[in-house]
Amino acid sequence: MIKTKMQIGAEIKRMREALGISQMKLAEEVGVSFQQIQKYEKGISKISVDRIQQIASALGVSVHTFFDKEKAPVVSEPASKYSPQRRLIEQALLPLNPEEVQLLQLFRKIDSRMIREGLIKQLRGIIELKHLEE
Repeated sequence: MIKTKMQIGAEIKRMREALGISQMKLAEEVGVSFQQIQKYEKGISKISVDRIQQIASALGVSVHTFFDKEKAPVVSEPASKYSPQRRLIEQALLPLNPEEVQLLQLFRKIDSRMIREGLIKQLRGIIELKHLEE
């Protein structure tokens, strides 16, 4: 099933607001007027695939975020349904809470790849310590 332009627009708005990005800022990133972003978000204007790619890039998400994937019929549940990787993907699709938004905004301000990688390693270490305590 393909999402409607209203559903895609609502998803753009949800992500933009979760990231704390104004319509004006998104419009500048994409190269359109903020009024055009409003029209996309309200589902008034159709959005080309190229424009969706630009918006996805500006929001830092995959273009696939805006499209439903048809599920093939299955006889039994795949084993991957219960994998930790799948749970991480499902969690990533949930709306961000304010702390997560703040963390993401601050992380994106770090220009140094080495510092970003170090920060990720520290967070992984904290999680590993937490699991050892349990």
